[in-house]
Amino acid sequence: MRRAFTLIEVLLVLTLLGLLFGTLSYALKSGMESSLLVVRDSQRLKDESLLVWNIQRKVLSAKDAHMEENKLFLHTYAGDYYEGMVKCAYIYKDGELYYYEFPYPYGSLNFYEEERLIRLGRFKSFSFSASAQGTSHKNYKGLPELYRIVIEDREYIIKP
Repeated sequence: MRRAFTLIEVLLVLTLLGLLFGTLSYALKSGMESSLLVVRDSQRLKDESLLVWNIQRKVLSAKDAHMEENKLFLHTYAGDYYEGMVKCAYIYKDGELYYYEFPYPYGSLNFYEEERLIRLGRFKSFSFSASAQGTSHKNYKGLPELYRIVIEDREYIIKP
């Protein structure tokens, strides 16, 4: 007499295999999603650190500065697009950070042309402030002792 598998045994094995492959596919999917989140966050932090480094480079070579609410204007030798002394600005409005650069340091330091703004990125929050003589200022003219930049929940201090 030949022994064969019963329908119950076959269904039980298929159910167990289904549970095993379901668990494995869920673990693989969760791992991929976590990996994508880590890559996205690390890219965002890399871009943010490059932005702060670029601002620091401009601040350290600045000869004059003017800060208004969410705006930083500089006469600096560290331009991105032009050589020599340039007028540059970082402007945060409507959740976007923009950069402006003009090849000559003439005219009002806080003047910029809206159509020449270069979009740098979207941030939930971004703010500039200056510290001079132990006091923090949102509006400041001249070169302060410290610049404070807050990007979302991270704070950066730049000392010229």
